[in-house]
Amino acid sequence: MPSSSSIVPTASPSPPKSPANVVALRDLEDAERAFNRVHAELEALDPAEFTTQNVDIVSAASVALGVVPTVLSFRARIAALPEYDIRDVDGLEDFAKAAWFAHITNLPEAEPTDLPELKQEVYGLRSKFLLWAQPLATSGYFAQIAVDKIKEGSGDKDAASDVVALVTLFRSRWDAIQNMCGVTAQDLDRGAQIGPALFSALSRRDNEPNTPSDKALRVRRAWSRLDLAYQQCRRAVTYLHFDEGDVDVLLPNLRRNQGPRHVATPEPAPPAAPQVPAVAVPPAASPASPAPLGGSASPFTR
Repeated sequence: MPSSSSIVPTASPSPPKSPANVVALRDLEDAERAFNRVHAELEALDPAEFTTQNVDIVSAASVALGVVPTVLSFRARIAALPEYDIRDVDGLEDFAKAAWFAHITNLPEAEPTDLPELKQEVYGLRSKFLLWAQPLATSGYFAQIAVDKIKEGSGDKDAASDVVALVTLFRSRWDAIQNMCGVTAQDLDRGAQIGPALFSALSRRDNEPNTPSDKALRVRRAWSRLDLAYQQCRRAVTYLHFDEGDVDVLLPNLRRNQGPRHVATPEPAPPAAPQVPAVAVPPAASPASPAPLGGSASPFTR
């Protein structure tokens, strides 16, 4: 067991925290419960309402969860808007978790013969992560309550969920602790892969679609419902904060790359007239005057 004094220097600066508008999704069982709460609503979604799925669902769901408190702070004012469905506000948290859960449980299936080995590896990583998490919590790098909550888990699904939670915990302070503990970046990458894989394999007993196409459709439904609700929340906040113009700060767009903005193309300038070289033109010769009569200078002199 590593000692806390050998891990943490006495004067270590606190690393920067994650952005406030991004929440790390780590509780798979909580996400499963959220999915079950909105399952009927997802199934009732008309395919004509499906939105384009051109996003990283994990990142999008994290952003949506991060702004739930902000959206709820506007709830009373949004509810007063005419013809607004307040369900988009009240259900935003569950929609985000459901989209994440549908995505995670749509990972490639482990072969049945691989499950015992997968379980063994998950339990091994969980033990290793907890071995180092406790002294880091004692030293103030992790919240003790978070570590204690993870330790409460029991059973295979809890172990898988715990590994995901521990990966998130270590990554949240990785810049400060990576040289102080026996956990490696490879361990975290592996945990992020096999934790959801085991949880997904075990949860299929309760939420297994019939065919791969059904699983993809479930993801599409869950994502579309989140996307539609989030868009409506953005529109409401845009209206309420029109003068401030800060909707992209309060509720960042879920699609990171919006593509190039449309900029009106200026009318092309008319082509310049071709330059013609100037040619000197001699003055026109005056017509010959008749010879004066009588030698007078004027032809009208009698």
